[in-house]
Amino acid sequence: MQVDRLIITARAQTVLSPLSSEAIVERVADGSWKTGDVILLATGKVGAGEQYIQAAEALQQLGIAGIIAPAFAWPFFRLCLNIGLPPLTLWEAGEIRAGDRLRIDVNNRIVKSMSAGTRYPIRDLPDLYIEMLACGGMEGYVRARLAERQTAISSDG
Repeated sequence: MQVDRLIITARAQTVLSPLSSEAIVERVADGSWKTGDVILLATGKVGAGEQYIQAAEALQQLGIAGIIAPAFAWPFFRLCLNIGLPPLTLWEAGEIRAGDRLRIDVNNRIVKSMSAGTRYPIRDLPDLYIEMLACGGMEGYVRARLAERQTAISSDG
């Protein structure tokens, strides 16, 4: 499968703590986060809790470009992949400052702070996850794979 280059450029909006799914839902509901052109950056684990579905969907609807954290709760991480919201594991998340302009090259697994000039490796992001994100999530990925298969069948026939 040919994967388009996936690059995200946005400002870091920092949360200096772990961020439960309930806290995400609460903060989105009270309007305390900016929308658009924002990468949510947490210095602790993100997405633990029972409201992980509501949390991921609320962040997507808010227009958050991606989430960077040193760790994620697995159900939240997987749901973010499924809906095309990049959950990026960055052990050094605490080194990035609020408001830093970030350039994220998902294909090469690199986050660069344009403000500080520092580069950080994205961890635990296999090629399959990159393909899913490049397709906009699981639905787009499955559609792309089916289209590929149909093209292969048509050209063989």
